[in-house]
Amino acid sequence: MDNPASAAPRASARFRFGGIWIGRDGLRAGWAILLFLVLCIAVIFAIGHVAYVLHHPFQLHGDLTPGNSLLLEAAMCCAALIATLAMSRLERKSWLDSGLRSARRAADFGQGAFWGVAAISALMGMLALTHGARIEFSGASAQSLLESGLVWAIVFMLVGITEELTFRGYPFFRLARGTNPLIAATLLSLLFGAVHLTNHGESLIGVTQVFLFGLVASLAVWRTGSVWWVIGLHAAWDWSETFLFGTADSGLGAQGHLLSTHPGGPVWLSGGSVGPEASVLMLPVLGLLAWIVVKTLPQVERAAATRTLRVA
Repeated sequence: MDNPASAAPRASARFRFGGIWIGRDGLRAGWAILLFLVLCIAVIFAIGHVAYVLHHPFQLHGDLTPGNSLLLEAAMCCAALIATLAMSRLERKSWLDSGLRSARRAADFGQGAFWGVAAISALMGMLALTHGARIEFSGASAQSLLESGLVWAIVFMLVGITEELTFRGYPFFRLARGTNPLIAATLLSLLFGAVHLTNHGESLIGVTQVFLFGLVASLAVWRTGSVWWVIGLHAAWDWSETFLFGTADSGLGAQGHLLSTHPGGPVWLSGGSVGPEASVLMLPVLGLLAWIVVKTLPQVERAAATRTLRVA
């Protein structure tokens, strides 16, 4: 029979060990986010293996094409959705509470898409006026442009859903609940920027701009309580950059675009091979987007936001 005096220290030790993993709200935020990311990676690898076996491997190098990009982005989107659903089930919450629940989702998405096209158009206009870029028609046929434009729209819709769910969805709300929104926005934006370092040709300036974009996107998510505005912004930004203007996107070139953009002048102005996201002119554009978020997006009541964080 156990001695009560010796059983008490063992119980205390088990409690302290369990406290490393479990807090008052269940699995601690850091471990929960790590598990979320592990699930994402596992699903991508599983789909990638199946694609390889079926002789349709992911294209990870060279210029992107609409068809090959569609397969990769669909796999990544599935991974983000499955991980979100799995973590919500683990916490016995609705997966819609990871930033997907909104009565204004269509309006927010449409408004974000409008500002995405407007912002990149303003940036490209400034580059053209300052001779940081030369923009010309690509010469592609109308049918080819129609096909590639539609496929790129689907691809970047998937990109927007994937990246916003991964960096401003469940992880953001869970970390904000465990710490506070500013810490969550900063840490996840740092991770967002670090991930872009894997892009061939990416630069430190470009990654810094990606980090700042992450902060602006986090501000929009915190104000609205959902990811729909930033999904629209993100998707339309990338679509305009790749298809509409035919410029590099975070160092990645692509085929099938309406216009062709050729950088000119100093790299700090044009962004060079990284693309306009590495241009110094990106800073006022990001400032404008932050102003738009504050001035145009309705802020959810703080009590409602708190309830969202509690059930995230």
